[in-house]
Amino acid sequence: MAPVEATRATFTVHSFDADAFGLLSPAALAGYLQEAAGRSADALGFGIAALNARGLTWVLARQRLVLDAPIRWGDSLVVETWPSGLDRLAALRDFRLWRDGAEVGRALTTWFVMDLATRRPSRPDRILPPERHAQVEHVLPLESAALPAPAAPGIDKRFQVRFADIDANRHVTNASYVGWALEAVEEPHWQALRLATLDVQFLAETTLGQTILSRSAPDGDGALLHEVVRAEDGKPLARARTTWVARG
Repeated sequence: MAPVEATRATFTVHSFDADAFGLLSPAALAGYLQEAAGRSADALGFGIAALNARGLTWVLARQRLVLDAPIRWGDSLVVETWPSGLDRLAALRDFRLWRDGAEVGRALTTWFVMDLATRRPSRPDRILPPERHAQVEHVLPLESAALPAPAAPGIDKRFQVRFADIDANRHVTNASYVGWALEAVEEPHWQALRLATLDVQFLAETTLGQTILSRSAPDGDGALLHEVVRAEDGKPLARARTTWVARG
């Protein structure tokens, strides 16, 4: 059960949020989660505006997502979220996704408080009130192990960072990384399967005009490992692991 201070945000899945098969795209869902998190943090007094006034901001470090059912164009999706404690330099936040009163997904996210001047993390226990320091029960297991890079990437796609990829922190938004990572799949895979689980780590910033390479390779049992790197210097920007089920 969610804590008392959990907040709910309702999103209608519009046509521009859906993929070619009428399902909510993972990048659009990432945007829903970010919006719901921002509203919740604002309501509790430690949203982006409050942090910006102190020269700080929130940045997403990791997102783990489980989708139990497809979410379709026209659905009304309720995103329930609450802060769920600290883990060393990170603040944690949980989510449950509801459609027509039934739970259709869960997510656990890890966030850093970033100093806007130095672009380095600040300790969240100096920012958040003491009652936010203790971990509460999570909707998914907390995973601290780093995700590996694909051992032998089978797909390699190239992108240019666009104006539309840049967020209020003046770097690429997490939703673009998700979209780029999931582009690196074979067309038959895209045609036949939908995303079931996503575990993504955001490793470094990238900015306007840079070139991105998105790579993937199988990881056994139908799973894929993904890596998004900066082409100019080969620096890893994000890594992910995904599993998939038949579209239905």
